[in-house]
Amino acid sequence: MTASQELANKLVTDAYGPIFYWPQHDQTIDKIWSEPGNATRLEALLDDRSTPLRARLIAAEVLMRKDFSFLDRHDAEEVARIYAAALAKHQTNANVWGLLWINDTDGPLGATFAMLEAAAIPALRELLGDATLVTWYEGSEEATLGNRARFRVKDFAAFYLARIVRHPIAFHEDFAGRDAEIAKLVDELDHARPASRAP
Repeated sequence: MTASQELANKLVTDAYGPIFYWPQHDQTIDKIWSEPGNATRLEALLDDRSTPLRARLIAAEVLMRKDFSFLDRHDAEEVARIYAAALAKHQTNANVWGLLWINDTDGPLGATFAMLEAAAIPALRELLGDATLVTWYEGSEEATLGNRARFRVKDFAAFYLARIVRHPIAFHEDFAGRDAEIAKLVDELDHARPASRAP
């Protein structure tokens, strides 16, 4: 087993501590980053598609927080695909993806798509057909609000895409209304380029 594979095993078993739960999350990120040799191994995990998705997601999160320049050395669209797959495949609780229209937040992981800007569009577009109900919010208030909203994976994708292309998208209680908004968004994506962001 290579050093990178050993690291992947430690990441998927939370050997460094709880992750995606605050405030422990930040402490765990620090532990992962501070272990000698991990900086190089984390980047290796990003490029290895045979690595478990959760390990690649954590690797990307550590690098996002500790060495943002890693995006100069890696395909940003592939990084976005890691996050999109993690959302669709329930690799974390739903809280980290935000409460969307409830309080106009995209959450700490959802915000990554906005940071990746146009590079995130292909991965998010692929999720616009995923009608899976996201029912894995945790906690008391957030679980009540989030799970009751009956957000689908496609709703998360539409919310983030709307942020990137600066196309306002309204929330509807009924799925038909949401799907109509998504159709308008897709039309916008097909006919416009994302607005450039200020440095």
